[in-house]
Amino acid sequence: MLEEKIVLGGINVFGYYGVSPMEREVGQKLQMDVEYYHDFTKACVTDSLEDTVNYERVYLKVMETVEQNRFNLLETLADAICSEVLANFPVTRVIVTIRKLTLPFPNNLDHVAVVVERRSG
Repeated sequence: MLEEKIVLGGINVFGYYGVSPMEREVGQKLQMDVEYYHDFTKACVTDSLEDTVNYERVYLKVMETVEQNRFNLLETLADAICSEVLANFPVTRVIVTIRKLTLPFPNNLDHVAVVVERRSG
């Protein structure tokens, strides 16, 4: 089976994630990419939305997961997103990258990223 992917890139969200009390109280801006894998051969032939994994529906599930949860660690948030996408869509693999854009140290570091990958089965 082919593994092709769709990438939802540069999703900007605001959330109350982090270990420090300030992060959890004030919140912070995060940027995410969500990649999901599926065999899109049939969709390429039929040109039909029913034969693909609709990225709008995946995006809405990602946003629901972000908005309805609070975690200390970005790793936990990324894992929750992977789990929701795998549970709700016929995909074989999900990779979530979350970039923390506001850092509590000098300005010479653009961001810190967490990357979590999960597979079905």
